[in-house]
Amino acid sequence: MKIQFLSTIIRTFAALAASLIFSWCATVNIASSQEIRIGIVTDQSGLNSDVSRDYIAGARTFFDHTNAIGGINGRKISVISKDDEGNAANTVLLTRELIEKDKADVLFGFIGDDGLVALSKDAYFKASKMTLYAPLSGIELGGAPDHIYFVRPTYRDEAKHIVQHFALLGNTTFAIVASNNAFGAGIASEFAEQLKARGLNLVNKSILNNDLKNVDAINRDLSRLKAQVVVIAADTIATAEFLKSFRPQNKGANVVGFSTVNHRTLIELASPDFAESVMLTQVVPHPDANNSRLQAEHRALMKKYRDEPPSHVTLEGFVAGKGLVRALERSGKDLSRANIASAFSGEKRFDLEGMTLVFTPKSDRGSNFVDLTFLRKTGKLVQ
Repeated sequence: MKIQFLSTIIRTFAALAASLIFSWCATVNIASSQEIRIGIVTDQSGLNSDVSRDYIAGARTFFDHTNAIGGINGRKISVISKDDEGNAANTVLLTRELIEKDKADVLFGFIGDDGLVALSKDAYFKASKMTLYAPLSGIELGGAPDHIYFVRPTYRDEAKHIVQHFALLGNTTFAIVASNNAFGAGIASEFAEQLKARGLNLVNKSILNNDLKNVDAINRDLSRLKAQVVVIAADTIATAEFLKSFRPQNKGANVVGFSTVNHRTLIELASPDFAESVMLTQVVPHPDANNSRLQAEHRALMKKYRDEPPSHVTLEGFVAGKGLVRALERSGKDLSRANIASAFSGEKRFDLEGMTLVFTPKSDRGSNFVDLTFLRKTGKLVQ
């Protein structure tokens, strides 16, 4: 009798345990199915790692805030991040992995022009109808898929702003130093077109080798030609190496870089003496200004969720993240690929309380805002 009684108790507890485990697993599956899975591929260990870090930090800040106040239509955001090491082939492979294995609902914030170009041509990505929102790139993809939406303006817009600014100041001779990749080639082409349209002189166009061994040779040519404005289209590390060679010989020339340069890293690598007075384009308002609720919100939430100071790049990521949340809120509870894509297609406006993103049937660019900033020896950017 005792043995039967004990056996009955054991079976009862086993059944109860199994029931609890099943219930727990079901709860986990339900919770998992309620997540909104955002897939990100960035260069976390290559030449663009500093920009990637800041951009995604800004976006994650708004995602964390969104989760803290209840998520999107009751669903929490889950970020799946992968490192392509700045390799375009990796970008394509990891994107397929996000779609197939990780079941991402939407793709966000890719960084690297070469990877973006490769992805836009990938047959699997095209067939998936997956939306890629806010890649940090100004490249124009032409006949690319219909499901890539940009927050920032084109490199054409940035080049046009640079030319307009210095032409109004009476400068007539320009030179460009471009990295040997899609980013450098695109900017060099746009810059040459803008100068030609205004009848201004491009006195030198140089290609900066990936190993940077031709920096000194380029700078000898620039010293001889004495361009009034030197535009460098390169990543932060290459820009720093260029400045260390250029500035000792050319203290008075204007040097202008693009918005993808991280100014803090630049001043660390090039030293304040060489980085001082460099001008950088920016595609968002100054993060330290008090012109809008967006800027104040960014600073407050960065302080709450991140142990790092805000920057133009973190604000750009914050803007992109906030825009994505607004779009997903409009998509409703059924976050199908078609519903997410429709949140951006056609005529769509997203008021972010300091910037307004506008997408139209003729433009996949939410913003065309461009400004110029000036780097002080202290490391601060001023407008």
